[in-house]
Amino acid sequence: MNRSKLIARLFVVLQLSTFCACAAARPEGRCDPAPALIALAPASAVLPTAPAFRVAPAPAPATAKLPDQVLRDPAERFALTEQLRTQIVARTRRVPEARYWNELRPVLRRQIEGAGLSRPDVDFLLWEVDQSRPH
Repeated sequence: MNRSKLIARLFVVLQLSTFCACAAARPEGRCDPAPALIALAPASAVLPTAPAFRVAPAPAPATAKLPDQVLRDPAERFALTEQLRTQIVARTRRVPEARYWNELRPVLRRQIEGAGLSRPDVDFLLWEVDQSRPH
């Protein structure tokens, strides 16, 4: 498979995943009882005062796996992480800090690790994204 096609598919998967994460984070689509306690609230909690209808969370799309060739070659892996960093920074630039740290960053970590990057590479990529965000 052509490298550019693979990268394009990975970007599409990341875009869809980010869209799903953003849509599920909206108050109308949330299933947890306390929006301020995102990490502590159970995802399947039902409150007696809850609205009559709820939007079911969308299933997480399958993350495209990176080929071994990209993972083994440091130059290709670096180029890929730079492209990912640029795209992630551009798409999360206007996301509020609390939402980025509590919702989007953990989702991004899982998606990137699921694509096959090693933990140190993921940590470095997310660190670069954090440094590139406006403060």
